[in-house]
Amino acid sequence: MNLGKHIFGLREHYFEKVDQETRDRQFLVYNLLALMFYILVICCTISGIVYGLILFNNWPIAITLGLFFGLISFLLLILVLFLTMTTNHEDLYDSMTNMSPHFEPFQKQDLSSISDEQALKMTQEKKMFLRETSHPPSMDRFHLSGILTSMIKVSLILIISCIVANAIEILMFHDKLNDSLKSIKQNELIQYLAESDRNQDTLKKTNEALNQKRLLASWTVEMLTEDKDQPFKLINSKSLILSLEILDKAIGKSKIVLDVLFALLFLTPFVLVKKSREYSGGAFLKEVALTDISTSFYSFLITQRTCQNIKKKIDTEYDYSSLTKRRRSYEKG
Repeated sequence: MNLGKHIFGLREHYFEKVDQETRDRQFLVYNLLALMFYILVICCTISGIVYGLILFNNWPIAITLGLFFGLISFLLLILVLFLTMTTNHEDLYDSMTNMSPHFEPFQKQDLSSISDEQALKMTQEKKMFLRETSHPPSMDRFHLSGILTSMIKVSLILIISCIVANAIEILMFHDKLNDSLKSIKQNELIQYLAESDRNQDTLKKTNEALNQKRLLASWTVEMLTEDKDQPFKLINSKSLILSLEILDKAIGKSKIVLDVLFALLFLTPFVLVKKSREYSGGAFLKEVALTDISTSFYSFLITQRTCQNIKKKIDTEYDYSSLTKRRRSYEKG
C-alpha cells in the first residue's frame, strides 16, 4: 500500500535506479509519515464534530463543522509539512536553482537536427552523471530566519493540538463531565441565586456583588437546561466555554498529561521531517530533484532546437536586401 502517493507524490518510477533496500526503506518511512498525517486530520475532523454537537446539538450541523475543520486542518498541516520538508542534497539544490552551468556547453552547439529521442538520451546521460557525481547529503545550514519560521510553525501546530486535545478529552470523559455539570445544576445555592434573579428580588438593585452572582448563576442554569426541541447530544451544556472550564476541574492533572501527549503527537511528523536524514537526505528527494533537473534540461534542448530552426528558416527564406532597400527609400522620402 502506497499511502504517500497522493500527499508526497511517491511514485514507483522515481526509484528505477535505486537499489531495492533503499527503495523499500523510503516507501516505509513515507508511508508511516502519511499514516501519521491521516491520523492527525481524522482527529481534527472528530474534534470539529464534538464542538459542533456542544454548540448546536445537531448531528448534520456538527458533521458539516467537523468536515470543515478537518479540511482547514488538512491544508494548514500540509502547508507546514511541505515548508519543513527540505533536501540536504545541496549540490542538487544548487543545480535546480541555477541551471546555467548545464546549459552553457550547449549554447553554441548546432541542435537543429537532433530528434526527440536524441534529446531524451542526452537528458538521461546528464541525469546519470549528476546521480553518480552527487555528494552525500550535508547537514542543515544555520539561518537566523529559520528560527522565526520554526517558531511560527510550532506555534500553529500547538494551537491545533490544543484545540484537538480539548475536544478528544471531552469525548473521552463526557460521562464524568456530565456528572460534574449535573451536580453544578443541582447545587442549592446556584438554584437559589438563579431563582432570585428571575424573581427580580429587591436586593438586586442594592447589592452589586450579589447581583453579579445572581446573573452568573442564572446564566449557568440556563446553559445547563435542555431545550425540548433540541435535546443534548453529547454534553449536557449549551456553552462550550463552561464545558471546557468544568473539564479542567473534572479530570484534574490528567488533562495536563493528555495535552502534552497530543502536542507530541502533532509535533512528531514535523520533527521527523526536519531532523531525520531518512527524509531530508533520503533517495526520494534526491530522485525528485534529478527528475526536475532532467525536465528543465530536456526542455532547454527542445527549445534550442526550435529556436535554431526558426533562425535558419529566417536566414534562408527572408530577403533582407529588400528590407534594406525599402528602408533607404523611406528615409529619402
